[in-house]
Amino acid sequence: MAATRGSETTRAFRPAPFFDHGLFLLHLNRGKEEMARGYHETARREFEEARRLRPRDPDVLLNLSITLFHLGQFDEAEAMTRDLLTEHTESVPLLFNLGLILFKSGRDRDAREPLEKVLGFAPAHRKAHLTLGLVAQRRGAWDEAQRHFRMAGAELKDGAEGDDSVARTARAAAAEVRIATANRPNQNDTRPSPMVKPEPLDSLTASGKNKISSGVRPRPSAAVLAGMEPAVSAVSRPIGPFSPKPGGFLSVSCASGVRVRRGIVVGRSGSPVIDSSPAATPDGLDRLLVGASGEGILLVADPGRVPWLKALAGETLSVHPERLLAFESALACRADVTPDAGDRTAPPFLKLSGSGAVALAVSSEPARFEVEQGQPLAIAARAVVAYGGEVLPELLAESDPLSGLGAGASMRFSGTGFVLADAR
Repeated sequence: MAATRGSETTRAFRPAPFFDHGLFLLHLNRGKEEMARGYHETARREFEEARRLRPRDPDVLLNLSITLFHLGQFDEAEAMTRDLLTEHTESVPLLFNLGLILFKSGRDRDAREPLEKVLGFAPAHRKAHLTLGLVAQRRGAWDEAQRHFRMAGAELKDGAEGDDSVARTARAAAAEVRIATANRPNQNDTRPSPMVKPEPLDSLTASGKNKISSGVRPRPSAAVLAGMEPAVSAVSRPIGPFSPKPGGFLSVSCASGVRVRRGIVVGRSGSPVIDSSPAATPDGLDRLLVGASGEGILLVADPGRVPWLKALAGETLSVHPERLLAFESALACRADVTPDAGDRTAPPFLKLSGSGAVALAVSSEPARFEVEQGQPLAIAARAVVAYGGEVLPELLAESDPLSGLGAGASMRFSGTGFVLADAR
């Protein structure tokens, strides 16, 4: 009996651990799961709970900094990343994270130092090259930007082996630079373009000097892979003949020939030649488009939306006709497959191909969703702006569960490619 009491006494005075390891892992793994699903605010709360139990755990700080980055809280993300760098001074992923945070917060000059350090340790680091190319692009250093974009994979062909989201982003950025230098060789326009975005933050478990092992590597979410960011103004710097203006207007130079959607021209200057005959539009699309050429400017606007510009470089893009503002005549255009085969009066998507600029009408910068083989994307039809790659669109039946949730008609995209979507 005494022995039992002694045993109980010993257990009573045994020091308790300073945190509950099981509870810590529960919050940490929940946070990673929520981050993988793209629910960054919920992930932040879980990581904060894990941090309360283990304040200096590098895995917690890493994932919390990534979550804060995606929530747009760049100052906190920067402070947390710099704190980690004091103990891991040569960590390639951490240096890249810091450079990307500084780039996204508009501090281009500060961003270059950690990104260049990354290339000192890992000269072939494609994401660092991509981000440095974007930094150079914003200050008008076109040759430097193109060099970095090439190193990031801009010269890979669409769909070729090794082609991925980094290469696609670099390819689009390089195409924009080529158009910018061809049309404005002496202009140093440093405003950022929303057409191109850097890749999401790397995990510290990626290869690099003095890396931190986390035990469980978070899987990037579909939202992260799609490059989704908080909505920002869709007005970008000029591309080709298109110059966005405040108030949602778009100035269109007709000198090289353009095609414009009917009903959106609100003004003009000079003497542009507007041709609405069937011969002026491809594939009999005269009921949707008009041609314009000559010395003059058209002013176009789509009420409630603003222009968003995209450069095509030998690619294809199928655009919802109500989201199209204009495109260069150099682009080939034809009617694409109409997803709603039962409604013969519905206008078809317009399939653009070749090299040139396109102006789309959106409420804010559209999200880009990647579509992979075997993983189709279902989305409200009203949100679809355009799609590209080898994807097959299909209008879902009204009985689809999305309709019951208030999404209305829905579309499903299968194959391999991407979908641009706008919430309004």
